[in-house]
Amino acid sequence: MINVLITSPCNESARSAFQSKFGGRCSFIFRSPDNISDVIGSADAIIGVLPLEDIQKAENLRWVQMTQAGTDRYTCHDGFPADVILTNASGAFGVTISEYVMGAVLSLYRRFPVYSDNMKHSLWQDAGAERTLFGETVLILGTGDIGSNIAKRMKPFGVKTIGVKRTKSAPSKYFDEFHTIDELDAFLPCADIVIGCVPNTPLTDGLLNEKRLRLMKQNSLLVNVGRGTLIDEAALIKVMSEGHLYGAVLDVFEEEPLPAGSPLWKLPNVMITPHISGKGFSHSPATERMIWDIAAENLSRFLNGEPLIHTVDIKKGY
Repeated sequence: MINVLITSPCNESARSAFQSKFGGRCSFIFRSPDNISDVIGSADAIIGVLPLEDIQKAENLRWVQMTQAGTDRYTCHDGFPADVILTNASGAFGVTISEYVMGAVLSLYRRFPVYSDNMKHSLWQDAGAERTLFGETVLILGTGDIGSNIAKRMKPFGVKTIGVKRTKSAPSKYFDEFHTIDELDAFLPCADIVIGCVPNTPLTDGLLNEKRLRLMKQNSLLVNVGRGTLIDEAALIKVMSEGHLYGAVLDVFEEEPLPAGSPLWKLPNVMITPHISGKGFSHSPATERMIWDIAAENLSRFLNGEPLIHTVDIKKGY
């Protein structure tokens, strides 16, 4: 019998499923992250996301199953226990984040924010020229679950999709080309839309600096749904204030919440959302189910001594 501490919001359906499938081999403890001090020491496995200092107090811990895809709270800091397996919920968020990207891009292209504002004033007024996706080139930084789902949904609109990843490989069903990060500077000037969906690693930190933002095509659109550290925000503000980019869709930032005094709030054609593009709990029941399915699959493998899926390499950062 192993002790499994579940700290993410777990509805009755998910609780019943865990108890029904694993109750004979696991003792489940359902707690919120701020109410674990009396049980953390006995946990053999944790399903959820806790501060690193809490993980370090779990003396019996052998495995952590995160209920999110981003792992930088552990991989970007020293101290995660070397003998503890870390897995994430990669694979659960591609659908919801890619739909967010499509909705945001189309909204800006068809000038929906302008028309929404006009409605508040009962203003019947043509907002002017619009853009369409057909025939455009989309550069996607990160070609995992999220990047692949974005490419999948972009292709029916008649776009060319270029994926940027660590290693080069042959084109796939949804990507017309793959290139490495080392080749990024050569392809930024070709893209009408640049989409960031990479994790926070030393390789991606500050990748889109002022030089690269200026390499982007005049009037191109920047989207970031990965980590805020990808973009130099001061440089972005400068470049956009000069009118170099068409606009930006930003769901993640260097500092969250984004300070009220940030000039990003005031820039035209910028869509800002509070890191919600990939939320499952309280946002998307379908995404939540996928998270629990991944956790259950890994718990079964853990109990049977089988290799776990979505294992994180602490040194690589993903």
